[in-house]
Amino acid sequence: MGVIVASDSNLKQWTDLAVLLFPNSTFEGELELHKKILASENEIGLLYKKDNMYVAFMHLCLRNDYVNGTESSPVLFIEAIYVLPAYRKTGIGREFISYAESFARKCGIKQLASDCYIDNYESERFHKSCGFIEKERVICFAKNV
Repeated sequence: MGVIVASDSNLKQWTDLAVLLFPNSTFEGELELHKKILASENEIGLLYKKDNMYVAFMHLCLRNDYVNGTESSPVLFIEAIYVLPAYRKTGIGREFISYAESFARKCGIKQLASDCYIDNYESERFHKSCGFIEKERVICFAKNV
C-alpha cells in the first residue's frame, strides 16, 4: 500500500511504532504528542503500510528556527523515522525520503534536514545513502544549577 498520511484512524498504530523507537517514552505520552502533530499546521505524520500492517513511520516538521548545517529557512526537518527491523533495507526509508522531498518542493522549501545520535551508525549510513551530507557534529552539554 505504501506511504499514508497519519490520521485519527491510525493513531494507535503510529503510537505503537513510536514507542519502539523511543523506549523511554510511554504510550500515553507519545499518543498526546501525535494528537498535537495531527492538529498542527507545521507538522505531519506518515505511516507505511505493507502486508496489511503498519511497519514504519516518519514525523516531519516545518522549522523556521535555525537548523544546524542548513543555509535556508524554513527547512523541512525529519523529527523521527522508524522502520520495523524485519522491513529494513526494503526501500521503505527511501520512499519516505522521496515523499519528504516532494512535499518540500511543493511547499517551496529548499532543504530537507535530519539528525541522529553520534553513535547511531545505521542511521548515519541510511542518511548518507539517501544523499544527505554530514554538515557538523554536535556535543550537547547540561549543568544542573
